[in-house]
Amino acid sequence: MISELWLVGRSQVEECDPVFARWMKNGGLTQELAWKRHLLAVEEGNLDLARYIARKMTPAQAEKAKLLRSVHRNPQMLLTDTKFAYNPLEYRDIVLHGLHQLAKKDAIKAETAWHRYQASYLFSDAQQEAMFKHLARQFARQDNMQRLQQLVEHHTVTDGRTIEWLARQSLRELNWQQVAFWIDRLPEEKQQLDRWIYWKARSLEELYGTGSSEASSHLYRKAARNRSYYGFLAADTLGQQYSFEHRPAPITPIQVQEMAKRPELQRARELQAIGELFHARREWSYATRAMDHQELLAAGKVASAWGWYHKSIQSVLAADYLDDLELRFPLAFSDIVHDVSKQVGAQSSALEPYLIYAVARQESHFSHDAKSSSGALGLMQLLPSTAKATARRAGVRYRRSWDLLSPNTNIALGSFYLSSLLNRFDNNRFLAAAAYNAGPTRVAGWLKETRKQLPYDVWIETIPFRETRNYVQNVLAYSVIYAYRSGTKLQLLRESEAASRL
Repeated sequence: MISELWLVGRSQVEECDPVFARWMKNGGLTQELAWKRHLLAVEEGNLDLARYIARKMTPAQAEKAKLLRSVHRNPQMLLTDTKFAYNPLEYRDIVLHGLHQLAKKDAIKAETAWHRYQASYLFSDAQQEAMFKHLARQFARQDNMQRLQQLVEHHTVTDGRTIEWLARQSLRELNWQQVAFWIDRLPEEKQQLDRWIYWKARSLEELYGTGSSEASSHLYRKAARNRSYYGFLAADTLGQQYSFEHRPAPITPIQVQEMAKRPELQRARELQAIGELFHARREWSYATRAMDHQELLAAGKVASAWGWYHKSIQSVLAADYLDDLELRFPLAFSDIVHDVSKQVGAQSSALEPYLIYAVARQESHFSHDAKSSSGALGLMQLLPSTAKATARRAGVRYRRSWDLLSPNTNIALGSFYLSSLLNRFDNNRFLAAAAYNAGPTRVAGWLKETRKQLPYDVWIETIPFRETRNYVQNVLAYSVIYAYRSGTKLQLLRESEAASRL
């Protein structure tokens, strides 16, 4: 419906303009729809769009919209302007948005104002729950843990994301009593994740001493049964072998042969062979979208045999079969990876082929023509500016950005850049991985901002960016898995890394 296209907080593509114009001419745009989109635009900070929409409103509605924009810019108005005190029907949206804005700057003032407005505005249960969650996050961001705990206890906030935030804030302060307190208040399904099983065990160990708590040992053993970053951490704590749980997909060679003969897959392969990569991917996606579990696994085997490693990975993920490590973690472009690791290894002893594999697997699923929204290209997702600077230092031939779609060039430049990060961060792989994802300047800033010396696992868990946190954990775990796939035993962390206090 056109109203669904209309109700977004951003400008739509130009092709929508004629459709909206005809829709408005036919009376489709009501004052309610105009207000809703104006509110969405303000919430997303698109004030130019909001002003444009206000021109479609009646004079009275436009004045109200102007007031909303004023409150967005100056939410302190809610603390002094008496017009908001007793007009819930007219100003509820404005007050709610203003309180959210105010909380970002001063959560204490916002909470006080919230209680005052509650008395007359009779906010719905959903609105109250949303405000409590927002206030909790803002107290956490503003390091007001006392008010945060009071809020959660008084209002029984059960939002898992908020409580995870609180647990990480407690980790950052090395307040192990609080870490255990918040983990116990997570929803049950989150408590059963490897992440929080590990941290509950870790908090019990810190509180009651190494080896003194059977409860912590039991939790470590439970986490160590799984193939994951936390499972590997738990296994290292217990001094036991990693659990890799490798089980090849139950597919016969005949099933793979029959799948490879399918006309639609053959078309995809021919398109790939003549360089029509976009159409090849579309053909493959169309061919596999209705496949059942067994067919997807067979298609994954076919893709792997053809060197379409990103498609083999996608197939096993779509089939939800995660234990075939040959398909999920292919030794892709192995000749290039090993040659480059030997060349660059002289500069950094920490740059093993397993780390190169892990970064490429995390960055692109081994899609050599991958392009990100930020402009990063190729297997190891390099920005052209980074590639150009790295090529000069490394003596690698590089003329234009499309060179990054070549596996040879991309892996060489990505590995040299990764090596430079390892050198910058004293061969610490988790710092180098964080810098590869978030940038070395940002990582250096995080290290400076750390108020207490933190154990390595706490520092990784409290990386401010969720994407970077997960990236580092995946790269470390994938390195272990790639070593296993190569017939080598590798610890999750080197001794120097495990001894790090940051």
